[in-house]
Amino acid sequence: MAAELGARTPRFPGEMTYTPPDDPVQNPEPEPEASASLPFEFAEEMAAPMTHEAEDTPAAPSKPSPEDGLYAAARKASDEGHVEQAGALYRELLQQHPQDVRARNNLALLLDQQGDHESALDELDGCLTYEPDNPHVLVNRGAVLGAVGRFAEAEEDLRKVLRLEPSNSEAHFNLGVVVSRKGLWREAIPYLRRAVELDSTRAVAFYYLGEALNHADDLDGALHSFQRAVELRPTNPKALYGLGIVLDRLNRPDEAAQMYRRSRELSGQ
Repeated sequence: MAAELGARTPRFPGEMTYTPPDDPVQNPEPEPEASASLPFEFAEEMAAPMTHEAEDTPAAPSKPSPEDGLYAAARKASDEGHVEQAGALYRELLQQHPQDVRARNNLALLLDQQGDHESALDELDGCLTYEPDNPHVLVNRGAVLGAVGRFAEAEEDLRKVLRLEPSNSEAHFNLGVVVSRKGLWREAIPYLRRAVELDSTRAVAFYYLGEALNHADDLDGALHSFQRAVELRPTNPKALYGLGIVLDRLNRPDEAAQMYRRSRELSGQ
């Protein structure tokens, strides 16, 4: 998947982190009437695969160990899209060093990318056996739990992160998305607002904030958020479509039609 917008500083070298997907959606035909609701596909999206790998932290020169070689090979295979090969290398490394939280976290990414969410959760549970308060692993597990509809457990993980790190933008963002998926749009807004305050360059966060504000009937706020999402990612058909819906609700049909048209073009329709 595409690289995450607004990368964070990792908890440990080579960590990967989850973020909601930013892929195109299929827009319904014909263009919708103005409504508070966005298309079903929008509301159903949730944090899914981890998409960012942080740079390894420089260390004092030392002779590479066999484990370092396995990890480097797994990272390389993952970067090149060889998911099964990378997974096999991480498993080999974990057979030798089961307490390697970094490798286990990254294996969870690969499993989640392949749609094996339960196995991904098993690996993240394993990480937390060794580091129960690792905020980034908790965010990752909260994101996957939210993706499979286990909202109460997802919220528990994400709220724990915010107790540990009140300014963790990933936790605010993912918690906002989880709460949105429950249909509690107004409750989601403060978390999403805080997420964009902490990272003002993340298009997908502005998109989800626009979605929540639209459902809460704050049309001016939704308009600004969708516009910002489009500024940051002009080729994102979802943000364009959401912007069209808000413009329709603001009785600006000509501008709305332009947004719908651009969204369809980018979606290949």
